[in-house]
Amino acid sequence: MAIPDVAPLDLSWLDSGADGRWMESPDEATRALGRILAGHGAGGAIVTGELGDRRETIESALSGVSANRAVFRLHGSPFAAATPYGALAILLSGLNEAPPAQIHGMVWALADYLRSPGEQPAIVIVSQADQIDPDTITVLAQLSQLNRITLVVHCDRPTEVPVDLAALRRLGTLAGIMVWPLTPTASHGLIEEVLGGTVSRFASTVLWQHSTGSVHRLRQLTRDCVVSGKLRRIDSSWVLTPGPLPRSTSGGASTAVLRDLPVRQRALLEMLAICGPMRVGDLIHTGFAAELDELDDKRVLEIRNGHSGRLALVTSVQAAEILAAIEPDRHRELASTLESLDPGYLSVLRAAQDLVAIGDAEGAISLFTDVDRASGSRPRASLATGRVHLAWAESRARAVVGDLDGAEAAIRRSPEQSSALLSVQAAALAVARGDLREALARLEVVPAEHRPELLDAGGVFFTSEAIHFRAKSIRAEALALADDQAGALDLLVSLDRELTGFRTLGIINDVLSPYERAVMAESMLTVLLTCGQTQPCRDLAEAILAGRHGNPHAVLYADLVIAALDATTGYRDRAEQRASRVAAQLEVAGQPQDLQLALAIQAFCATDRNDPSGADPSRLLDARAEGHPRAAAALSLGRLGWLAELFLAWSTGEMHSTRARTARILALADRAAADGLYAVEFFAVASAFQFGEMWLAPRLAEAAAGTQTLTSAPVLLMARSVLEDDQELLYRSLEQLAAGGYAAHFERIGSPLLKDLPQAQLRRMAETAAAAARKSGAEVEDLEGEPDWMAELTRREKEISRLVVAGKSNAMIARISGISIRTVEGHLYQIYAKLQLKGRTELTRLAAAHAPQGTAS
Repeated sequence: MAIPDVAPLDLSWLDSGADGRWMESPDEATRALGRILAGHGAGGAIVTGELGDRRETIESALSGVSANRAVFRLHGSPFAAATPYGALAILLSGLNEAPPAQIHGMVWALADYLRSPGEQPAIVIVSQADQIDPDTITVLAQLSQLNRITLVVHCDRPTEVPVDLAALRRLGTLAGIMVWPLTPTASHGLIEEVLGGTVSRFASTVLWQHSTGSVHRLRQLTRDCVVSGKLRRIDSSWVLTPGPLPRSTSGGASTAVLRDLPVRQRALLEMLAICGPMRVGDLIHTGFAAELDELDDKRVLEIRNGHSGRLALVTSVQAAEILAAIEPDRHRELASTLESLDPGYLSVLRAAQDLVAIGDAEGAISLFTDVDRASGSRPRASLATGRVHLAWAESRARAVVGDLDGAEAAIRRSPEQSSALLSVQAAALAVARGDLREALARLEVVPAEHRPELLDAGGVFFTSEAIHFRAKSIRAEALALADDQAGALDLLVSLDRELTGFRTLGIINDVLSPYERAVMAESMLTVLLTCGQTQPCRDLAEAILAGRHGNPHAVLYADLVIAALDATTGYRDRAEQRASRVAAQLEVAGQPQDLQLALAIQAFCATDRNDPSGADPSRLLDARAEGHPRAAAALSLGRLGWLAELFLAWSTGEMHSTRARTARILALADRAAADGLYAVEFFAVASAFQFGEMWLAPRLAEAAAGTQTLTSAPVLLMARSVLEDDQELLYRSLEQLAAGGYAAHFERIGSPLLKDLPQAQLRRMAETAAAAARKSGAEVEDLEGEPDWMAELTRREKEISRLVVAGKSNAMIARISGISIRTVEGHLYQIYAKLQLKGRTELTRLAAAHAPQGTAS
């Protein structure tokens, strides 16, 4: 019996940045400030945000100002703070008379000097306003109110704005412009603009993460990666290669030579590099308050608001530079301090995670080899306490490069291999191999139900809830590949509900990091695709691509899944282009099993039965995989390895003979049945049957009755139509498949299944398939009459945009779309960011401006 469509997933837990608040992009901030400088809107602006981004915003806006207009730059400093009218010195120097002694006279003297009747007011740009004397601030505030100057104030945070200027912002005399970090989607577009070509999502995610979304840093880091060779062009696409990220050339730790810094500043940087982010309160209590201020002013470290309070940190690139610069003598001086902060393995775990996240899994594996060598010569009790975490991290790193045997060996070497954490990792490896019995056996030690202790720490990097959620997602993968797809989807809905609850409570980051949440989303993608849930699968993949989790491997996998969806639903050109980009990155980033699928999609999409010059798909795959050390051994039926086999089998039929295709498909079905992968057996037999092998009807009926994928019921009807010679059943089954988005077989009109159907029925099925494609977003780029402004929006974003333009409230949109109000708000945030709009009113105006004549009203 077929399972129904999965209940709508909230997914708000995946992207903690999508909270419905408007966050201005740098481009929008530039346009807003440009309008103000041109005399439209407020008499000035307060610009807050990242230093490089707000400076770039101001300079870009100034580029559109007339060259004849006066621009003055006033800076705060200890001198300006202690000297009356110290920051105004540059303005006062232009007066031909002595400055008046009183504020009132000062205001009018400067008003006459800065703006003559009929001329535009001078532009006054103020930085570090918190370090300017109060009288100067009062003068500037009054000049702005009198419209004698266009005042632009910029600073890091709104709390640094002086009281007088903050009051003007509340009154609307000064506009508030907050330049927020770029979204991952916007960053991807910016990087492609900088490089002038296509960039892998993996690469753009890594660069976005390490630039914290800053336009200034992102551009600089992109150029540095090209110069260093970290970014390389492969098959017309820019990909991220293994190895460390280049040292920064745009400031930060690289500008501070450690040996030239005071001892305590060096000690603070070294602790942050080794131990990761630390609470500002803890550092102040240990006497590092002055050092924090100094290094923050120099932009050598960053202070951010985290879920556990204000944190001091250095980026991973800065940390690598600092660690490389630590001298042996300094190690000895800090030995006791570092020993108390790092028990011997935390720095290795952090470094390994950073390396895996930038596509250098081999580098991460070498770290564990070094640890084993060091601990073998001189055992440390503190290191022994972290061997569970070390075994887990090494196993994950080896799995990334396809070394499943090595990943399992890392777990077996640990005396604590039966712990919940390592059991879940071992289960994940078993699912990747297609060994469901081993996976479920491993999960037996992890309770299937939620554990009662909230946020019970399982270690520095883990909580009991994190282990529980990961176990649940792996169990869902195993059930989906077997014969309990309904159970697998129930687990997904339960996971989504629990995580949404934690996000509602505001503790989602305490339960599971954004990076780990994206790992779980990968498992959910696998389940949805295996169960035939094309629409929810596409929605989740798009959410992963747009999310602020910073997990490049999850982004790469989501890109691959979308390519597979496009290929199976008949959109070969788009699937081939996406698979090509994914394959180029996978060849250098690891995951050889996923590489096999990307290459198989390419081979399938490139084959054409009317093109005798086409390449053999198997040889194409073997040629691309040559030189990849583990590619040959990686092809298993776990994860999506079975889908790669199906694509290759279909390609074989188009390039060689239907007999060869059938033989390969049935070999896959027999192998899957022997391993208990009943969903895979069903898909294999169903595909052979749809290609015209109708003698498989009895086996197909049995497989369809024993599985619960979304296509089980219509395929069971199809088998019965042949067994009972009932053309009406055949038509009903084909129409149900078309309505579900599975329309690829309509390309193959020569199939015996279709040859006896009347043309009217074939036409109706084609229309049903087209309607399903429009509903699922599979052909949104091909829709006629779609306005150009929607081109960058996802299917769901287009749907919500239309409902907003139709005047629907967020609550009504949530009910119509079957999603939560919070998810609607998240989509609106992405829509406004992509379209550079302020809200519903501007979106409605945009739609009206682009409406066809006669419909704008």
